[in-house]
Amino acid sequence: MVMSRLILGIQCLTLAGLLTATGVAAQTRSAASRPASLLFVSNEGSRDVTVVRLPDLSVAATIPLRERPRGIQPSADRRRVYVALSDSIPTVQSPGDAIAVIDVASRKVIARYAGGTDPEQFAVTPNGATLYAANEDAGTASAIDLRTGKVSETMAVGIEPEGVAVSPDGRWIYVTAETSNTVSVIDTRSDRVVASFLVDVRPRAATFAPDGKRAYVSAEIGGSVSVVDTRTHDVITTIALGDRSKPVGVVTSPDGTWLYVANGGTNTVAVVDAAAARVVATIPVGRRPWGITISRDGARVFTANGLSDDISVIDTRTRTVVATVKVGKRPWGVALVER
Repeated sequence: MVMSRLILGIQCLTLAGLLTATGVAAQTRSAASRPASLLFVSNEGSRDVTVVRLPDLSVAATIPLRERPRGIQPSADRRRVYVALSDSIPTVQSPGDAIAVIDVASRKVIARYAGGTDPEQFAVTPNGATLYAANEDAGTASAIDLRTGKVSETMAVGIEPEGVAVSPDGRWIYVTAETSNTVSVIDTRSDRVVASFLVDVRPRAATFAPDGKRAYVSAEIGGSVSVVDTRTHDVITTIALGDRSKPVGVVTSPDGTWLYVANGGTNTVAVVDAAAARVVATIPVGRRPWGITISRDGARVFTANGLSDDISVIDTRTRTVVATVKVGKRPWGVALVER
């Protein structure tokens, strides 16, 4: 009896060990087979897109483009990445002015959509149906139907429009205009401009808080961020970042607590307490950060540094740069595709 129990115990332990080993092996295989998260970087100078694999930060691919790429964003389903291309012919729309469509799996350009004259930045609605692009030289914004790849509506906005942001519910599009110092508000239900308001000098980018109640607009010459009440489309306060800061890109943390602003003039990222509307830290990064994005869990912030030809990876817990990765020439924007 004792010997039988001993043999049975050994068999149970062996079976448990096999099951554990099998489970670990399965998890390892699953992790190994899971597609890596990727960071897509638009390089204005070298006219290409660098693809950086996460978390090892190795360069996975370089995608050549004929025209200079600037704004870059993933599709709603993360299967594609859109890139705004410009031929740099003032006030004239050419075949080079387009929105390139990159297939994430193959890392190849699979389509080119008309994007209006000189598209710079854009936003994709949460339902993935429409892309709104700012046409810098024409003073318009284009609504592009992503099912057909065609412009469905063109709207007059401010002078020299640049930044575009969409509210979390997909209702509002904010388009910043550098020369008129305005933000135009587009109602996506009608594709009409329903409001316009003044902000600080030379607004560049905009973003919405996760709950949609506030929006934030960076002003490069004003050295500030305007805080906007999205119910009334009014500026309720302005956060000073410093005369030399020259802020461009701006993102919020997933919980809405923090605002991260790329200061191209001081080679830093400002960390703003959103509730208090004040800067609580500045993080040194590469030279002339413009484009900026944040991971889904809020643990990492990535900046495109146009004069040092690299990206900076920020640990938001320690508020330090934990890695720097060389990319193409004059990186402009960053888009994160997480798996």
